[in-house]
Amino acid sequence: MSRSLRPPTAADVALRAGVSRATVSHIFNGREGRFPEETRARVRAAAEQLDYRPSPAGRSLVTGRSDTIVVVMPETTFGQNLQNALDRLADDAVGIGANVLMRFAGADPEKTVTALLKLRPCAVVDFGALDGTARDRLRTQGVPTVPRLRGSLREPFASPNNDIGELQVAELTRSGERQIAYAAVCDGRADPYGSGRYAGVRTACARRNLAEPPLVRVSANLESATAALRQLPQGMPLGIAAYNDQVALALLAAGARLRLRVPTDLAVTGVDATDVGQLWTPRLTTIAVDMRAFVDDVIAELAEAIGHPVVDERKPDRKLLRVVSGETT
Repeated sequence: MSRSLRPPTAADVALRAGVSRATVSHIFNGREGRFPEETRARVRAAAEQLDYRPSPAGRSLVTGRSDTIVVVMPETTFGQNLQNALDRLADDAVGIGANVLMRFAGADPEKTVTALLKLRPCAVVDFGALDGTARDRLRTQGVPTVPRLRGSLREPFASPNNDIGELQVAELTRSGERQIAYAAVCDGRADPYGSGRYAGVRTACARRNLAEPPLVRVSANLESATAALRQLPQGMPLGIAAYNDQVALALLAAGARLRLRVPTDLAVTGVDATDVGQLWTPRLTTIAVDMRAFVDDVIAELAEAIGHPVVDERKPDRKLLRVVSGETT
């Protein structure tokens, strides 16, 4: 009977390199300084020949933390931007000696933090799922959390989302005054980013002496979007800042059903600059989020937090947000 396949172990590496298993363990768990370079090179060569990967659990026991960065996601719509950010984080984490694990946050922040601490992560990347108390608990346990909170803001995504709202209103009012409204997503999941975007829309309207923008909730279907449009004030052109491109397209379809002219009667801006929005007729005006710039900032903060030197290649003039002009404003 043939022996079942199994991954190589530290014992296999030790046998090939002609050293003890303890020596292999020490070299791969941060204590290589006590051994001559010739021994270290022989162990690494044996590990490469066997395609050996050290156990994260073993390293955790030695260092008190793993090489894992946990990305915490809220239970929200998982769109193209978040996927791109995760892919980039996973690639770039290799450069700072770490790997990436994604976890969705639960309804109870305390339980989420308890689960995170059991993983002994070297750091946590928070995509808006953790409150200040949860972050403080991680910090007291020696787990840095990025992006850092900015100034007095208790939510790291508040500033970008406020800026999105400002850009949407600026685009909606570019050709004249309108009744501005905000269309939030409604799909049964949490909306960690919408409150910041709505706050940005309200601030932008107040700055322009426009009426308080009403909020409607829209599911990605024609009936919900039609009902939302019928709730909004009549008598002057509408300008709707939508949570994302999907909500924006649902509103445009509802506008066509109600025979509203775009952009004369109804102007709409989305967020995410998805391909489908650019294939729509009329082409959707939207806000593109440069996730490369966002991830570059996160990686720089992570490298600093875990003490791993990294070349900072960020460009000072790179903008996180930009307007993709279409035909719906």
